[in-house]
Amino acid sequence: MKNKDTYVAESGEYTVKKTKGFDIAAKIASVIIAIIIWLYAISANSPVYETNISGVPVSVENIPTGLSVISGLDHTIDIKVKGKRNQVMSMTVSDVKAYVDASASVEPGLHTLTVSVTLPSGVTLSDKYPETVTVYLDNTTSKPLPIKINLRNYTVETDCVLEKSTPELSTVTVKGPADELKKIKEAQVTIEPGYISSSMTASGSLILYDNDGNVYSNPYVTCSVSDVLVRIEVYKFKTVPLTVDFRYGYYNDNTAEVTLDPSEIRIKGPSDVIESIDSLKIATIDETDIMSDGTVVYSLDLPDGVTAPDSAENVKISIKHKNTAVKTLSVKNIEFENTENGKSYTPAVDSVNVTLRGTLGEYFTYFDENDVKVVLDMKNYQGMTGDVTVPARIEISNSSTNSVIYAIGSYSVHLTIS
Repeated sequence: MKNKDTYVAESGEYTVKKTKGFDIAAKIASVIIAIIIWLYAISANSPVYETNISGVPVSVENIPTGLSVISGLDHTIDIKVKGKRNQVMSMTVSDVKAYVDASASVEPGLHTLTVSVTLPSGVTLSDKYPETVTVYLDNTTSKPLPIKINLRNYTVETDCVLEKSTPELSTVTVKGPADELKKIKEAQVTIEPGYISSSMTASGSLILYDNDGNVYSNPYVTCSVSDVLVRIEVYKFKTVPLTVDFRYGYYNDNTAEVTLDPSEIRIKGPSDVIESIDSLKIATIDETDIMSDGTVVYSLDLPDGVTAPDSAENVKISIKHKNTAVKTLSVKNIEFENTENGKSYTPAVDSVNVTLRGTLGEYFTYFDENDVKVVLDMKNYQGMTGDVTVPARIEISNSSTNSVIYAIGSYSVHLTIS
């Protein structure tokens, strides 16, 4: 064909043909691509591209000791920056730092300060507005604030009650401008413990509130702590039986009937304490002090931290003797122990009347004064002479495994030491 030039090249088994039209199209495409690359390089690396950034916040730095910022914390400026297109086009407010230096403002009051701007490397500042801002400084002071605990989003286990919650600190100290501190009412810790089955300790962030109950925030007002530990005391209810012990074990189901009124009480206290209590012992009774049937009243003595909100303060213990009898013997067998050499001890009486209680039966019927002795311990009367009254201990011999015999009441003997 006339519009085509054909080139034939022999290369083994094939030939290559080339047309003029194909060659021209390739050249045009190459030129276009080169122009696009050149334009991109020019636009991306142009050192004179400018853009505006608005609303850059202005911070206050180097505040003199003893002063705080009252107003001037909300200033912003607009700037124009210059640099390579790809760098400045991607810049935001977060890439810019604008600030004023208050180090020379040593007195309270209004101060007009020049705004300085820090930019990323390779970017320059073309313009800024405004050039200066006004900052009001006031004397720094401090103020103690009560801590209020806000418990929410929780449930308490059955038979438990949330008794109290106590912060580890009763107050916190805030520091800042005097006029600003007047706006703050309290510090509050919010705790969300969820399901509560026992006493626990939780930590919460401290938040300041103003006089209108709104959250207060000021970067130049500081607090002595940011988090506070709170002790949440959970008290548990439990019904437990009341018991009584006897000093010598003379009372048992065969010798006495002992009843308590009330026989059980409902107590309340810290969960860990209540869980360890299965019964409450009201008293340890000395059987030798109980002369006859009757009722003894004891105060309800509870462990520390435990209360009985629904119960009376006293417990009545009624004692009725069974299968026992009482007899009084005139005992002449008076013995001394822990005496001093060279001293003589002369009782004022020849015998002591001793009252005994014993199990009914032949053994107790024939039990007599020869089986009893009165013992006087002189240990605490060393070096003394003259008339003294000494407490007596009653000892019983020839006891039977089938009979309980013991002295009831207290005894003493008047004597002369010479």
